[in-house]
Amino acid sequence: MHDLIQLMCKEIVLDEDRLDPRKRSRLWRYEDILQVLNKPKRVERVEALSLNMSQVSRIIQLCPKVFEEMDNLRLLRFYCLDDSHIPTKNPTKLHLPQQGLEYLPNTLRLLHWDRYPSASLPSNFCPENMVYLEMPGSSLTQLWEGDNVHLVNLKVCDLRGSKELIKIMDFSGVPNLEELYLGECSSLVEIPSSLQLCRKLTEIIVSGCVNLCGFPSDLRLTSLEEVGLERCPRITQLPKLPSTVKILYLEESGIKQVTAACIGHLTRLQKL
Repeated sequence: MHDLIQLMCKEIVLDEDRLDPRKRSRLWRYEDILQVLNKPKRVERVEALSLNMSQVSRIIQLCPKVFEEMDNLRLLRFYCLDDSHIPTKNPTKLHLPQQGLEYLPNTLRLLHWDRYPSASLPSNFCPENMVYLEMPGSSLTQLWEGDNVHLVNLKVCDLRGSKELIKIMDFSGVPNLEELYLGECSSLVEIPSSLQLCRKLTEIIVSGCVNLCGFPSDLRLTSLEEVGLERCPRITQLPKLPSTVKILYLEESGIKQVTAACIGHLTRLQKL
């Protein structure tokens, strides 16, 4: 978006209420977001909350029910401009109590939370409206308890650098997934074979998953274009791939030999 158009749009939103940020549809200014997070009240007007974490100068302690009054929230974004997904290098300044969040609005369509500090998302969260789920560098061990979760609208799942992640979702309830990024999830040991049901998948990256040993043997998905298996020493067999694959990363994987019989049909392959 052009800077002048963006500035005009921001002024329109500020004009919704100059004094009370709870009565605006979108929040992006640090001081406004801090006011809302520190004093949770009914904030039905807020549809989008986006905070650049580089603006946060001190630790913010969030209460478990901080989002309970935001029933129209569709976009929640806590992002870091340095693009580092190593929690120990740049720890988050957003802290949660030990029990984590107790509530997230089911209206969310985009959840982007760099270095999410808890082991899972709230157990009562129903993410059926979610389109983009991006939580790089998180402390997640699993997204949620149980496998019976339907994410029929989910297109992008990015959990890169979530080094404590031990379990990923069952993909049978994620039919429209297009991009899956799990690079550097060093505790992850298995990708469920139900990934084969994601017929719209274009990219799957598990690079640097050093303990990953369970991986689908058949990925003949007609939209698949990029597969990243490098630095996965425990993956020893190349899965069956469709002719649509253009990029295939295998460096430092456990796959020691790639024969013409395995990749000869990859007529669109540009990088190996």
